[in-house]
Amino acid sequence: MARAVSVKIPTAKVIEMIEEKIASINADVASYPARKAQYQIDYKAYTEAVVARISDLIAQRGAELLDEENTDKGIRVSTNYRNAVEITIGKDLLDLEKPEQPEDPEPKGYYNRNHYNTKRQELEKTLRLLRMTEQETITSSTYNSVLELL
Repeated sequence: MARAVSVKIPTAKVIEMIEEKIASINADVASYPARKAQYQIDYKAYTEAVVARISDLIAQRGAELLDEENTDKGIRVSTNYRNAVEITIGKDLLDLEKPEQPEDPEPKGYYNRNHYNTKRQELEKTLRLLRMTEQETITSSTYNSVLELL
């Protein structure tokens, strides 16, 4: 029967990793409004380009595209449950790149029994706890708990 191996991780290294992650989150939080504003500008330009591309396609090849059976290469007109008209454009017709929406750097989530804390708040609590300890090492199970936040 194999024996369990007990691994100790230096507390100073874990503290350093947590501080780096908190600094990274702070930088993301500071730059998020600018990235979000740029995304909104880019997305508006994207939608305008899509509308321009669709109007050109319909003007040039409208009947041909409506008769296309392959939905990736044609245009489909349908109605939804509210009787509103929906137009589906095949992905092969639009060769435009959609801008990527930036992720919120501090989404509220479920971290360690606290439903409304952010990852940064949990990391800061863990950092305070590790700074109070006088032990030079922590166990691997404690390190695994910290890794979930990193």
